[in-house]
Amino acid sequence: MRYNNKHNDKLNVINGDATQAAEDDSTTSATCSDDTTGRVQWHTGFVHAMRLYLKDYEDDIEFNEEFQLTRKPLSIDLTVVKKPDDLVIDNNIGRFFRKHNILEYKSPKDELNLETFYKVQAYALLYMISPANCDAYGAPVCENDMTISIVRAAYPRELMKELKELGYTIREDIRNIYHVDGAQFPIQIVITKPSSDVESSSKDEKDIIWLNALTADISKDTYNDFLNNANELDSRHSMFAETIFAIVSDVNEEKIETWKEAHSMMNDAMRRIMAKELKESKDEGRSEGLAEGRSEGQDLLTEAMLTAQKENISDPAKLEELGYDKNTSVCTITALKKLGIIS
Repeated sequence: MRYNNKHNDKLNVINGDATQAAEDDSTTSATCSDDTTGRVQWHTGFVHAMRLYLKDYEDDIEFNEEFQLTRKPLSIDLTVVKKPDDLVIDNNIGRFFRKHNILEYKSPKDELNLETFYKVQAYALLYMISPANCDAYGAPVCENDMTISIVRAAYPRELMKELKELGYTIREDIRNIYHVDGAQFPIQIVITKPSSDVESSSKDEKDIIWLNALTADISKDTYNDFLNNANELDSRHSMFAETIFAIVSDVNEEKIETWKEAHSMMNDAMRRIMAKELKESKDEGRSEGLAEGRSEGQDLLTEAMLTAQKENISDPAKLEELGYDKNTSVCTITALKKLGIIS
């Protein structure tokens, strides 16, 4: 995974004391816990995940982290403000946005209940009349320009039940995003736990991996998807992924270590099987040039193995189409089948 600690940010990020976040990198540091409390910094991870999720629109929106509502400590987790009012954010969460958008994040250990539901609406009202948001004539933000998004990993079953009993209408127009009708503001409740029965193929499903990863019970597939996507980021955005990675690694340490050990054992088995395949292939005269370097050949086989697993390839011809030579392709598929990794 590539990391870059340099911060080159064109967005307006405001921290809890309402000062510009240029004082230091504390608001975007990669630390996963508070030095004084030892608590996991889930909210920092959430802010950085949303910034990655909306990175295609970052030049046209404004992020305000822990937006200060009053002179005393009372702040919103994140606000996203469109700079041009008519900006269209074409992804599942952002499509709901208007001009001013309030986001409330609940970590895996936080409860999402009626208190939170009402509290975030109170925050929205305070945000509307905040002096920082009023126009030159003192007029507050227009109510029709506001939305509220509540983000949580798991489905809040009890809250949904209570909202329905109170007369609110709940609509799941998009998988894992629930719109609540009947409140003063448009509200959506976003569930970030990946759906196991849906293939992640669209760009939006790929982008939401940053939020999917914020869990204390990450799956191996989600972890690998996160790493793959993080490695594709440029230096400007990799610092946000670094924060998320630190949190994920901290709260899922035992599970991740187990995967690493299993991966190492699998690689050892792969090498033993492939060594036999290579010898047989060489004896049959089908491996010209293998003598140039055994380590180089093993690296190529490992790469082919990872490609076959990722693309779910069981036919050597498919690997050949991706540029691997015939011998490498045959050896790779044979080894994976003997290990029972593919059928």
